[in-house]
Amino acid sequence: MDAANPENGDFFGGVLLETFRDYEVTRPRVRPVEVLPRSLKVEFPRVLREENPIGTLFRADVFVRQKHYTNGAPKGPLYLRADNATIIKIAEPTTDELVIARQQRGTISGRAYEYFKVSSSFDATEKSLFKLRSKAYASAVTSASVREMDVLRRERLKIIIDYARARAEGFCECCKKPAPFIRHNDEPYLEIHHLVALSQDGADHPENVAAICPNCHARITHGKDGAAYNLELKARIREIEKNLSAKNAEG
Repeated sequence: MDAANPENGDFFGGVLLETFRDYEVTRPRVRPVEVLPRSLKVEFPRVLREENPIGTLFRADVFVRQKHYTNGAPKGPLYLRADNATIIKIAEPTTDELVIARQQRGTISGRAYEYFKVSSSFDATEKSLFKLRSKAYASAVTSASVREMDVLRRERLKIIIDYARARAEGFCECCKKPAPFIRHNDEPYLEIHHLVALSQDGADHPENVAAICPNCHARITHGKDGAAYNLELKARIREIEKNLSAKNAEG
């Protein structure tokens, strides 16, 4: 095997790889840093490309691949396929600003992305929150009436729920009191509330969900002042998201 001139079917172990922004397409991509030509693109799990900043380093075993037409003629350039079971994250970039790729909302193909910067001075909790926030907004829809498979909606809602609970940081987003108890998985127990109910065409969207304690949830649902209490919470969530957007822009 010649690393400088690889051929279809070649195998290379423990190759250092990095995520990068390819200006020919909008989606984040992966390329080799050493051994193999940097021009080779790597088939790599999308979730790892989206959840890690541009410039994150990985090591993985890779296979050289080549697509072909039905007549056997080569189709397109050689590329690398990472063996998912061997992927190990090595390090994130150490620059002052980290660049994160975010899938654009409302695209038909789901392959269009935009990029935003996050200050590397943010601590690990903040970085994690902004990554979750990016995924939540990319997954959101503006109306629950959009027709889709139930499994897709469950996946989207899980992302948004995970973000809402991370945003709450263990405190009810309504009364601001700590979660009443800790779950078996060591996470604070907070219930997810849609500010505008799905039955009223509410959306699976970060601005329409809140992580609240059971008492506040019951008060909104059954309390005499429930509607007014819900409006207060709605305004609070809108303000939180506005502040996070501003902080993200400053970062």
